[in-house]
Amino acid sequence: MTRRDDHGRSIDQAQDALHQAMRGSDVSHLRELLYEGLAFELPRESVVGRAADLDAHASGATRFDKLSELHRSTLEHDGHGRTSSLVDIVVIDRGHRIEARMMYRRFWSIIEGRWQVVAGSAEPSA
Repeated sequence: MTRRDDHGRSIDQAQDALHQAMRGSDVSHLRELLYEGLAFELPRESVVGRAADLDAHASGATRFDKLSELHRSTLEHDGHGRTSSLVDIVVIDRGHRIEARMMYRRFWSIIEGRWQVVAGSAEPSA
């Protein structure tokens, strides 16, 4: 059975909202969807937290010009879950344009009544 948060969202709807917030660098919505203690592993073994991610979007250092989901798998049980998304992205990261196919894995939990990303990773996909 799919668990819904206090906003009536399923984990997949929360993932859709996250992608929309990423596309628009919507820091307010990102703040709602990213857990305060977030640890997100990026390529080249760097880890970013929530504050750094929000700052990058707010300052314009990170901007998604394209984020198109090609495939998603979701596992969810009792307020916890995982999404794996294959996406095509075009992102401007600190002045560098990056065009890639990426696999995003996110671990979600319902915290304070809403689905939030607690951990995850992004890696290039062939």
